[in-house]
Order: sequence, then structure tokens, then C-alpha cells
Amino acid sequence: MNKQTRAASMRPASYDPATNTIEVIWTTGAAVRRYDHRRSVSYDEILSLQPGHVRLDRLNAGAPLLDTHDDRHLAAVIGSVVPGSARIEGGLGVARIKLSSADADADVIGKIRDGIIRNISVGYAIHRVEKTEHEGEDDEWRVIDWEPLEISAVPVPADAGAHFRDLRDDSPEAARERMRARQDAVA
Repeated sequence: MNKQTRAASMRPASYDPATNTIEVIWTTGAAVRRYDHRRSVSYDEILSLQPGHVRLDRLNAGAPLLDTHDDRHLAAVIGSVVPGSARIEGGLGVARIKLSSADADADVIGKIRDGIIRNISVGYAIHRVEKTEHEGEDDEWRVIDWEPLEISAVPVPADAGAHFRDLRDDSPEAARERMRARQDAVA
């Protein structure tokens, strides 16, 4: 199974010191530019968040929070999804993460709690895609059956709206507005 990745960002103010947990938005479903090497063509990949399109079983079973998608080493596991906390809410993928309390992870976890590391990415498997070709424009690949495998802390996200949650206005509308503002700042 080929694992794809898509980045997001973290919201450190949602950190709960009593449980050593933090909430993340692990996807907004935003279009991400991809390249099909077999056909030598660029396309926009959109992860559908419609009911029945996202298989949440792995996340809800306690999928790992990894350091930059490193799924080859146990030392790269810096937390895990709190079982049963992954959900689609208001058009966003949301989950609560239990952070590691191991001494070896203290530097990275401290940077997450302090808001220095804000970005996350979801690693996922694609099971079904609807491809739409546009004459004179890039194709659109809407992923209508996909499975998140892990969530990672990353330096640079692809999905600008995925992040650690904070305790400010965390409504889906406010999250989307912050995502638009970040995208406008980059443009």
C-alpha cells in the first residue's frame, strides 16, 4: 500500500497538561497540487470528507503521531491518537493526540506545547479516486475512499489548515478563515 502525505498545522492552546493531550485538525480537504510521474501531468488532489469517504478505524484505534512521517523507527513515535477521538466535524478532520512523556521526546514535545512546532501532516492510503480531466487546465483527482494511517509533526505543511488546535474560536468557519489568511499571506 502506497502511503501519501498531506500537511497541516497544530494549535498549541488546546494542550491539556492534566492529560498531556492536544487537539489537531489533521485535514481540511483542501486541494493539494500533485504530480503523476507516469503521465507527466500535474493535478489537484482533493480528499473528500463526505460521510462514508474516510475510513477512520486506524486513527480511532490509536494511530501514531510521528516525527516527519518516519514510519520505520519506533523512536519516531512521539504520541498517538486518543482512541475514539478522530472524527469529521464541520468539514474538518479532527482528533485528540496523547503526547509522549519520554525523556527522549521532551525537546520535540516541548516545542509542540510552546507552539514552535505547529504543522502536522496526515499519511494516508488511497482506495478510490474520481478523476476529472479539464481541457486546458489541470486535472482534479477527488479521493472518495481513503484511510488515514498516521499523523505527523512536520516543518512545512501541504494543507495549510491542518494544525494543532487552540482554545480560541475553533468553529469550522473560524478555522477556514485562518487557513485562507495563511494562504493569502503566502501568495
